[in-house]
Amino acid sequence: MISNLKILLVDDDKIMLFLHEMFLKKSGILNDTVLCYNGLDALQYLDNYTSGETHFLVLLDINMPVMNGWEFLNAIAERPYVNRVHVVMVSSATEESEKKKALNYSQVIDYQQKPLNVESCGRIVHSEMLKGFFEDFTAE
Repeated sequence: MISNLKILLVDDDKIMLFLHEMFLKKSGILNDTVLCYNGLDALQYLDNYTSGETHFLVLLDINMPVMNGWEFLNAIAERPYVNRVHVVMVSSATEESEKKKALNYSQVIDYQQKPLNVESCGRIVHSEMLKGFFEDFTAE
């Protein structure tokens, strides 16, 4: 596994953060994981991160207080690190329009329904955009 990928779990629901972190680990994804409770927390973390080599996989909820997922995506579009941020929207929204809107953002590589599970984590890992970050990953 390449170590220069950090995972940011961004959700205002602490139970969902716990579940998603557990499923990532159960899936064999042992990368560094950072928990953020809204988009602003995630944005501030990224803004203050100093290593220019690190890539970020952001598992992003849509509906959150302070800064929602859409506002986060708009905010990072102007950041110098935008090309190192790969976003998977993780939402309870089932409307096809939400998925289409999400996939219109160049940083968004996938859209998954909440909650994640081992199978959905496997789909994320095998995403073409993340090829090389999870070389040793084998789905159960």
